[in-house]
Parts: sequence; structure tokens; C-alpha cells
Amino acid sequence: MLSAVDVLAQDDAAGGSNLLFLIMIVGFIVLMYFVMIRPQRKRQREQQNMQNQVESGARVMTIGGLYGTVVDSDEETVTLEASDDVFLVFARQAVARVLPTEEEAPAEGETAPIDEDEATLTDEDLEKLRSTDEGDDKHTGKSDRKEY
Repeated sequence: MLSAVDVLAQDDAAGGSNLLFLIMIVGFIVLMYFVMIRPQRKRQREQQNMQNQVESGARVMTIGGLYGTVVDSDEETVTLEASDDVFLVFARQAVARVLPTEEEAPAEGETAPIDEDEATLTDEDLEKLRSTDEGDDKHTGKSDRKEY
């Protein structure tokens, strides 16, 4: 038969494991808060501050990918000029980001925009490309597809 001391010892052991389990659950919830919930709230606050501070003349991109210039705004809406004499009214929450102005220099690691003259190939560049292609038998310029 079990004595009273043995029964109490079993209860203490079970209570200790329950306490450890409770501490692990609370620790997991705290970890989830600091890893997931807190950074998400910070991003939401930054996004909302950016949307509230949009003013006329700013280039923006909407959540739908439309680029435009802010011409007017009020507490709830933003009017964008997408093209000459094309004005669109959006909810303020539709502004995804404010684009840097053209006067701002590109940040480190980014390249400056390329002029049209720099983007086109010269005759010398084309000759170099042709000369390197002549030695290659990999590309014959013929299509592998059969036409019927």
C-alpha cells in the first residue's frame, strides 16, 4: 500500500513539470511577440506616418503599381497626376511608397541612371560581338523549331 509520503512526492513531481510547461508556454509567447508582432507593428507605424506626411509634388507609387505625382490631398484621399491632364483620386492608404526626387543622388551600391547615348551599342561594340560569335558553334542563329 502507498503511504501518504509517496503520494505527496508524486504530486510535487507532477506540479514541477506543470510549472515548467507553463513557463515554456509563456516564454514561447514572449518570443513570438518580439520576433513577429513587434516588428510588424513598427513597419505599420512607419507606413502610416509616410502616408500621412505625403504632400503635393511628391512622386509616389500606389499599392497597385501606378506611379504619379501628388497634386492635392486631404485627410482621406490623395489626388495623383499619372500623365498630362490625367488625375486619379486614391485613398491615402493606397500609397505604397514615396519615391526619391530626381535631385537626390543614388545611394551607395546603386548605379546612376544611364544616358541614352551610353545605352546604345556602337558599331565597334557590334563588331566585337560578331567576332566572338563566329568562333562559337553553340549558336547558329537557326531555330530548332520545325515549321509546318
